[in-house]
Amino acid sequence: MIWGIFAVILLIALFLLGWPLFKSGGPALSRTERGLDVYRRQLTEIDAEIERGALAPAEAEPMQLEIKRRMLRLGREEGPAKPLGGNGRLALIALLVIVPVVSLALYADLGSPNEPARPLAARDIPAERAMLAQNNAATLIKRLIAQLREHPDNIEGWVLLAQTLTKMDRFEQAAQTYEKATLIAPKSAALYVGAGENYYFAAKGKVDGKSAAAFEKALALEPENPGARYYLALRDFEAGKAEQALQSWQKLYEDSPAEAPYLAVLSQRIEEAAKKTGTELGDFLTRKKLPGPSEEDVAAASKLSGGDRQAMIKSMVEGLAARMGETPDYDGLMRLGQSYGVLKEFDKSADAYSRALDQKPGDKAAMAGAAGAYIQASDINADPPEKAIALYREILKKDPDYAEALWYVGLKEAAAGNRDAALQYWRKLQAKAPEGSTLKRAVDAAIKELSAPSKN
Repeated sequence: MIWGIFAVILLIALFLLGWPLFKSGGPALSRTERGLDVYRRQLTEIDAEIERGALAPAEAEPMQLEIKRRMLRLGREEGPAKPLGGNGRLALIALLVIVPVVSLALYADLGSPNEPARPLAARDIPAERAMLAQNNAATLIKRLIAQLREHPDNIEGWVLLAQTLTKMDRFEQAAQTYEKATLIAPKSAALYVGAGENYYFAAKGKVDGKSAAAFEKALALEPENPGARYYLALRDFEAGKAEQALQSWQKLYEDSPAEAPYLAVLSQRIEEAAKKTGTELGDFLTRKKLPGPSEEDVAAASKLSGGDRQAMIKSMVEGLAARMGETPDYDGLMRLGQSYGVLKEFDKSADAYSRALDQKPGDKAAMAGAAGAYIQASDINADPPEKAIALYREILKKDPDYAEALWYVGLKEAAAGNRDAALQYWRKLQAKAPEGSTLKRAVDAAIKELSAPSKN
């Protein structure tokens, strides 16, 4: 099918190239007349846009004036074109041979007819945001590794490296990094728990031998460590020892403070084990009143599996939303925006960040949060929403190198046909992006596509 389409396009191109060879030697259409015809069609298209309501008359007026100005200037530039001469005919004959040969040769080398088209305006918002985040994380990892080679006893550096690897879903490497850190701080139960959790994630949510060994070491160092207790009870549950797991989880629940970030997940596990063993819980899980999520809660939730994360956030976000409705404050609204983002309720997330911005006008973090939420909430096939772009432009006034703002404002300018403005934003981002990074490759590709000559 695709080759048939290519053949039709090639025949049309050859016909257009060869037409001057076959028509009479009368006067040819001048460049001025062709240009005026293009401008007339543009004016007609603008009128049609106004009739459809897609363009306001106030917005259309400057475009119409500019087109008419160009028509007047073009009309003064040249007279009629001369008929095609002998040399011109020879050149056209050469083109008739060269165009199909070169086109097919280039396409055979570079083309991919089975690949779907990817227009500049098409957006995969989650992927774009992940690209920016991964670029920052990859840069940080390189710096940390270089620093640790010089200062291998820097425990904070090892922990930060492990945490960054976890954020990039490189769980096996993160676990091994935590284990390396235990060589410097062998009595830290938290490091063993970190290793165990990452082995758990690497095993697709199963407490395998490596993760259990790490949790057992943590428990030996700190018998009341909640992380080690939770996961070792989970190992029992996975092994079919539901009653033993239930007792361990209930004891952990009783020992935990009401503000503990893991209580929602723990409650879910207790209910699951009680159902499996036929145990009546009564009011056991209603004794503690759970608060809204703190920044630490959200950070902890981001490391959990999908179901556990949703349960943890949903169980707490309603209380926070109610409090922010009665006595709103900046920190609480920022946490609420982040929590709704984890739940993928992006309209509510944008509203919470906007209310936080009302509390602290001009705050970059609130503007970035709201802009990102507006984009996430928008139609993936549409241009970035104006509310998000307006916020990103404000951010660039405060931080001209803010990567996400440079990308999306550039994308908006490109979609609006403002090629030079888009290139200006993207070239600035290109200069800041590390060589070889995902961000650098994406920006290079966008600039290359936008810089390519128009094919009309």
